[in-house]
Amino acid sequence: MPALKGSLSYTRLFVDGDLPKNFRDQFTKSIRLRAMKPLEPDEEALERAGWCVIGEPFDVELDYENVFYNEYLNLGYRTDKWMIPSALLRAKVREAEAAQLGRKGRERLSRQEKTELKETVVKRLRKQLAPVTRVVDLSWSLDEGVVRFFSQSERAVLAMSDLFHRTLGMKLVPEAPYTLAARLGLSKAAETAWQALEATSLAVEA
Repeated sequence: MPALKGSLSYTRLFVDGDLPKNFRDQFTKSIRLRAMKPLEPDEEALERAGWCVIGEPFDVELDYENVFYNEYLNLGYRTDKWMIPSALLRAKVREAEAAQLGRKGRERLSRQEKTELKETVVKRLRKQLAPVTRVVDLSWSLDEGVVRFFSQSERAVLAMSDLFHRTLGMKLVPEAPYTLAARLGLSKAAETAWQALEATSLAVEA
């Protein structure tokens, strides 16, 4: 989902911790180390995630100028995944098995031969196709300590938060009533009362 255009539906997360000294140069170096590396047909990985320039999924040259904008740090969270249509894979595997049987003059292939043949077919198809690429924009308001991640998918939020922590060494805390109230500052009495609250079901049993 884009931050620069389209829907403005996003997840808010708080950054846990204070910014280090010289964080801009430090963060730029760390982000470049975690820039997206495109999947290659012959490697084992089926999926990979990394950073790209916000609004430019295939630009992974992450320089200071395209990461920081005034008091914001902006990135694209990109994931690439091999997704070969199952019908196509089955058809190509059947073709390869028939050709193999013809060459060997046999009626059946062993399980190992079938496995190795399927791996060969998969790599061949990967060279003809491209991984499915998805990008979600991220904007960190450095003054607020708030990250806006333009997706509400729990899986995407968790995966991005993990990469964020591994890249910048800072954890993200999803916004919730308690975390928001704590950031605004609760008195001891209010905090005690808050912790004593219990969930209430508004559903009525039939």
